[in-house]
Amino acid sequence: MRKKCIGVFVCVLLIIAIVSGVQAIQDNIDIKEKNNLSALSNPQPSNHNSMSDMDDVIIDIIQNINEPLYLSYLENITAFGPRVTGTPSCYDAGTYLYNEFQSMGLAVRYQNWNNGGYQDRNIEATLPGTNETSDEIYIICGHFDTVSNCPGADDDASGVATVLIAAYLLSECSVNHTIRFVAFSGEEQWMLGSHEYVEEAVQNGDNIAAVLNVDMIGYALTQDQGSKIKIYDNGNPRWVTNFTVNISQIYYEYIQLTAIPSGFTYSDQYYFWVYGYEAIFYHEYKFNDYYHTSQDTIANMNISYATKCSRLCVATLAALAEILSSSNNPPETPDKPLGPTAGNIQVDYTFSTQTIDHESQQIYYLWYWGNEMSEWMGPYESGETVQAVHRWTSEGTYDVKVLAKDTDDAISGWSEPLTVTIVGAPFIEIGEVTGGFGIHVEIKNIGNADALNVDWKITLQGFVFFGRESSGSFVKIVPGFTPTASTGFIFGIGPVGITITARSEGLNPVETKASALVFGPFVFRVT
Repeated sequence: MRKKCIGVFVCVLLIIAIVSGVQAIQDNIDIKEKNNLSALSNPQPSNHNSMSDMDDVIIDIIQNINEPLYLSYLENITAFGPRVTGTPSCYDAGTYLYNEFQSMGLAVRYQNWNNGGYQDRNIEATLPGTNETSDEIYIICGHFDTVSNCPGADDDASGVATVLIAAYLLSECSVNHTIRFVAFSGEEQWMLGSHEYVEEAVQNGDNIAAVLNVDMIGYALTQDQGSKIKIYDNGNPRWVTNFTVNISQIYYEYIQLTAIPSGFTYSDQYYFWVYGYEAIFYHEYKFNDYYHTSQDTIANMNISYATKCSRLCVATLAALAEILSSSNNPPETPDKPLGPTAGNIQVDYTFSTQTIDHESQQIYYLWYWGNEMSEWMGPYESGETVQAVHRWTSEGTYDVKVLAKDTDDAISGWSEPLTVTIVGAPFIEIGEVTGGFGIHVEIKNIGNADALNVDWKITLQGFVFFGRESSGSFVKIVPGFTPTASTGFIFGIGPVGITITARSEGLNPVETKASALVFGPFVFRVT
């Protein structure tokens, strides 16, 4: 009996030990998960700024988002009335958004699109990141179009007002990673504008790390509805949803909003999902009873609730882009760029500028060419004149301006722009090379202006006894026309190398090489 008791006692001790060990392992896993969650919620900036510094800046931004600020933008957008894609009111609203972004000192552009029988434009403003090693892009977006006979206060002036607030407040800050503030048209016709935007981003190889789409965030009838917001995602892998949920918890004292993951639904984030980008969709907890009606007005919105939703969206964006805190003074605003004010497509042009940093730090420069942005260039010494080269591929009028930052990532304002008018130009290209009796070469003008005095030369290397070099000229090659340059009679034997050059008046020469077999006057196997 005593032995049985001892055996039972030992078994009990073993069970307790096993249970304790399992619990310890589970506790350790829980601690690690909490630490990982904290790291996700509080991304550590890649430079010298501490997490507490970033927290302070985010709190300051949240506290600057108030009802009067939100309402001012909301009223301005709805003042255009129904904004049906392709109509004058939608066009005018787009112009207003462009001008607002521009007044904030951001690099802004129209993206014209044509899709599904509609023509309109998206508006994109960019706040460049200061981290030269990062190509990450974070987007906050909404749509400014509406259905017919609908003022579209909630759908979606509410989201576009949030985008404007984000741009207004963050344009005064430095961030590690680039932010784009985007307003789409064509959403009501099944995301036409955002589809074209995403396709362009894919073609450009843009590294879009996360998209925050804000669409209908201003309707709540009760206190409970006004304390929650839905977050839609495509379930793969949901890190952006987790991120914004954690932001809502960390800054709950200032936002007072609970983020509710709510699964999948459609809006302008959809095509970002289709092309593999991470994106979420912020949406009011109680769906608007006046959706797509003439009663979708400011009077039927809850501005206090919309303001809280804006705080969550902007705080999430600021944390994702790693907003920076700095007591360092930035460089002076760079001089207005010097360079040509007119030119042709497909031609390199050189521009210069300079600025100083009173703290004698080295300086980096970022150029905006009116339709695209350079990488950060540098470092250069304070006061040093710097140059940049750019070519445009399409006609238009472009405002060239430049931004400066010091080695502590304090950013200057944008320079005064230099307006450059780019017109059509010829562009010579050597096409197919063929044999036969002699060598025949296509000379193409793939530009959009006449190519004048086009000189060409064909040179052969190898056992060629007659016709080693041939040359000629075309007085004019109109766009799209492809005349043929030919050597005439040649005589040789064996493999030969072929060099073709062509030059048009005012353009750099172009050259291509080929090889062939020659037997007497006949040329074959041209490659």
